[in-house]
Amino acid sequence: ISSSGKQISPWHDIPIYPDPSNTKVVNFVNEIPKGTQAKMELATDEEKNPIKQDVKKGALRFYKYGPSLINYGAIPQTYEDPGSVHPELNVGGDGDPIDLLDIGNAVQPFGAVYSAKILGTLALLDEGEIDWKIIAINTEDPIAEKLNDIQDVEELMPGKVSEIREWFRMYKTAEGKGENEYAYNGGAKDASYAARVVAETHESWSQLRSGAID
Repeated sequence: ISSSGKQISPWHDIPIYPDPSNTKVVNFVNEIPKGTQAKMELATDEEKNPIKQDVKKGALRFYKYGPSLINYGAIPQTYEDPGSVHPELNVGGDGDPIDLLDIGNAVQPFGAVYSAKILGTLALLDEGEIDWKIIAINTEDPIAEKLNDIQDVEELMPGKVSEIREWFRMYKTAEGKGENEYAYNGGAKDASYAARVVAETHESWSQLRSGAID
């Protein structure tokens, strides 16, 4: 619900950038608060795209591996196009808005919308699709001013990137599935690379909304 009381889509109606001149800061919709296990996500196939708990085989989904290490959600006005094949990785997108991982210490409320600074990205490969995990931090976090790139995270929050990488590598094993894989040998790409990926998914979203792609 907007400040005027109008129902809006958290996917389509919230702008991607608080300030279009700065593409390294994006708006973020928090789907899964840090420390929780309910698998919440934007319902991309429903009107106004409410955030709902995922259902599989008639049962509500939870992370069986353990609670989320981060505030996890989506960047509005983005779309990982399955028909757009990455030139290096030779895989398409997963058909969802791009994911963002807020690595700040504070637990943010479910459904919160706030600005986040892009710091880097992991390239998760999920069943033959690319599922980018954008690493970022709430711009209001006390440490945000000191973090501007992935190397800053490695220096000021040692072990954080590795912890996240391994969590997403292993979490499906608790459901009896195999480990997830990463491109680039699991290495995290820097902030500039991540910002380009986000911009590309925004362009795909624009094409989706215009009808240029299905």
